[in-house]
Amino acid sequence: MLSRTVLESQQSAIASAAGRVLAGSWKLDAGRAITLNPRERSVLEISQGRVWLSVGARPGQPEQATEDVVLHQGQTLVIEPGQQVVMESWFLRGGAPSAVAFCWDIAPVASLEADPALDWELGVAQPLRDLVCALGQGGRAVVAAVAKTLGASGRLAAGLARFALHRIAPQRVRMHA
Repeated sequence: MLSRTVLESQQSAIASAAGRVLAGSWKLDAGRAITLNPRERSVLEISQGRVWLSVGARPGQPEQATEDVVLHQGQTLVIEPGQQVVMESWFLRGGAPSAVAFCWDIAPVASLEADPALDWELGVAQPLRDLVCALGQGGRAVVAAVAKTLGASGRLAAGLARFALHRIAPQRVRMHA
């Protein structure tokens, strides 16, 4: 995702030199904030720490107000394209500020809302059509094999009859002569 380049450039020099807190995660130092502007439907997952998010209205829904959300380790939030999210590390009163690790990736297709008609089509109807087609092809192959076997058997019987007649007939002619 192009946004990862932006995220890396917005990290502090210490964070980029020290690497990420967790493998595959981005680091946001304590007291820092970052703005996320996804171009595609994406998922924000908090790997370590807590964040305070100000989530802007979804595109096409200007009447929707900005929403404040607090996420902690293991929680996720789906962000729509064009929706602006400001994220900053957050801590409880009396707690020490700490860095946050998070993952920001394109939302997988499977996480989209399931359509029962599509599930039926892909999970039942299409495999059933494939099975009927395969059985039809198998049936046609069996019929063709039986027809070829019967044809070969008929040719074999005719060949044996000709062979027997040609072998036996000349001997009868010789015996009568």
